[in-house]
Amino acid sequence: MDYNIKQRIGIPTMNYKIKKLIKGYKIKPSLRNLTLIAIPFKYKGVDIEVKYNKEKMVIKENTPLLHHQIFDDKFRKNRQYTLYYYEWIEKNNQIALF
Repeated sequence: MDYNIKQRIGIPTMNYKIKKLIKGYKIKPSLRNLTLIAIPFKYKGVDIEVKYNKEKMVIKENTPLLHHQIFDDKFRKNRQYTLYYYEWIEKNNQIALF
């Protein structure tokens, strides 16, 4: 289903702003040629419009998940959080791929 149609009929879409892109080799050696973004677990299952500077990307349920990682929370003891890693593809280029 098209992103704009989902907005019009009320299917939830979240907005998430990232501060930086991640070089793939820092996460996993097999991802070395990719530029990644990390999204917290709480956004899993809904369409997410990711913004970085003036560029945008939409993560849908069919966007391939490249990696996930669980970390200990530094501020809340005895808790963990999960990050999901996706390849950064600008919205202009993303339309051509899907």
